[in-house]
Amino acid sequence: MKLEVLGYELDKEQLKAALKNDINTMIIAGAGTGKSTTMVGKIKYLVLYKQIPLENILCITFTNAAAKSLEEKIKRELNQTNKVYTFHKLSLEILKEHNINYKIAEENLLEYLIEEIFASTNHTYFKHLFLDKNYKQKIEFQNYKNVIARFIRLYITSYYDITYFDNIFKKAKKKDLPMLKIIKKLYEMYLLEKKSSGIIDFDDMIYMATKLVHEKGITKKYQYIIIDEYQDTSQVRERLIQAIYQKTKAYITVVGDDFQSIYRFSGCDLNSFLNFKKHFNPTKELYITNTYRNSKELIRIAGDFIMKNPRQIKKKLKSNKSISKPIIICFYKDIKNDFYKLLTRIDTSNLMILGRNNLDIYTVLNQKLKIKNNQIIYPNANIYYKTIHKAKGLEENNVLIINLTNDYNSLPSKIKDEKILKYVIKHYDIYPYEEERRLFYVAITRTKNICYLFVPKNNPSIFVLELKKNYKEYISIINL
Repeated sequence: MKLEVLGYELDKEQLKAALKNDINTMIIAGAGTGKSTTMVGKIKYLVLYKQIPLENILCITFTNAAAKSLEEKIKRELNQTNKVYTFHKLSLEILKEHNINYKIAEENLLEYLIEEIFASTNHTYFKHLFLDKNYKQKIEFQNYKNVIARFIRLYITSYYDITYFDNIFKKAKKKDLPMLKIIKKLYEMYLLEKKSSGIIDFDDMIYMATKLVHEKGITKKYQYIIIDEYQDTSQVRERLIQAIYQKTKAYITVVGDDFQSIYRFSGCDLNSFLNFKKHFNPTKELYITNTYRNSKELIRIAGDFIMKNPRQIKKKLKSNKSISKPIIICFYKDIKNDFYKLLTRIDTSNLMILGRNNLDIYTVLNQKLKIKNNQIIYPNANIYYKTIHKAKGLEENNVLIINLTNDYNSLPSKIKDEKILKYVIKHYDIYPYEEERRLFYVAITRTKNICYLFVPKNNPSIFVLELKKNYKEYISIINL
C-alpha cells in the first residue's frame, strides 16, 4: 500500500508506523524524519481506510503553536476539522464537561508568594534554618528562593499529593531536613492561598481532570490516542493518559525522540518515554530513521555525539543528502566585530541564530547591528534569534550557534542542580552533561545545510573541542 500525505509519499518506515493500528505503538523518531507527516498519515489511514470517526481520535501535543500547526495539517489533508489538544486544554475541557468552576492562577503566583513570605519574615531566621553548618553557606540568598520554587514545581509534576512529603522526610539526610520542612510549609501556604482565592494552577487542572476521569469516566468515545513529543511528558501528564486509557481502552500511539529531551528543569521525565512499554503493555516499538533535513555527514556527527550517553536509545539515522563539511567552527578574538565580519562572509538569506539564554544575542551585536522582535536588521537578509529550547521542532537553511564558551552559563552549562533537588528529580545525569549534550544535539540538527559554531579562540566550549577532535573530516575551521 502507498499513502500520500501533505504532498509526500510516506517512506517504508513512516508507512509502517501509520498503518499499525491494532496495538499500542511507540514511534521512536529522529530529528527531521517527518514525525508530523507520519502522525497525519496515521490519522488519514484511520479515518479513510478504517472508518474511525475523526472525533474519536484524541490528538495531544505540548504547545499551542504545535497544536495549531497539527490542526491545520489535518484539515488540509482530510478537509475535516479536529481539535488538537495540549494537556492543559484537554484538562480544562474535562473540567467543563463536569461543570467544575475554576479561575486560573497567575503563572508566577508561587514565586510571588514565596517572595512575599520572605519579605515579611526575618531573613536571619530563614538563613539560620537554611544555612546551618551542614549546608552550603556562600550561595546567594535569592537563589534559595528560586531553588524552593523549583523544588515545589518539580514536586507537583511528580507527586502532587502533599502526603508524599512524609516519604521524602523518611529517606532524607538529617542535614537536609530543616530546608525540606520549610519547603513543605511554603507549599502548604501555596495550597492555602489557591484554595482561599478559589483558583487553580496548570498542574491542578491536570490532576483534577485525572481524578474526574477515574471517578466518573470520560464522555468522549475515544478509540485512538496519539501523542506527539512524548519524551517531554511528566508524571502528572502520564497519569491523565493512563486514566483515559483505562476508561476508553483506546489504542495509544506516542511519538518522540529521546535525543531531544531537554525540559527536565520543568518537570519533564524522560523515564516516561523510556519506560512506555512497561506502562502501556503490550506495545510495539517502531522507528522512523530517514531524515529529510540534515546531511548524512551531519547526522553521523550528531548521532555519534549523543549516543556517547548510554541512556539514549540506540538508533542510526539515514539521509540521502550529502554535504562534505556541514559544520564550520568560526574562531573569534573580538566577539562583536568578528561576529559582524562573519555575517559578511556567510549566506544570511535564511539564518537562524541559536543561543543558550534569551540575552545571549546582545553579547555579539556591535553598533552596526540592531535587533527588533528577535529579527536582526541586516541588508538583504533574513536573520533571527531563538534560544535552543524555543527552536526545538523548527528548522532553517543555515544555523549559527553562539555562547559556545567554556563558562558557567554557556553550552554546556556548568550550573549544577542544588543537591536538595535530588528528592524530586527522578534521575541525575549518569553521563557528564547528559541533558546539555541533548541540548547541543537539538541545536546542531536544526540546519538543512550548514551549522556555524561561533567560538572564542582562547576559551572554547568542551563540546566544540570534542567535535574538533573526533570529526575532523566533516569540519571546516575559520579563523576570523
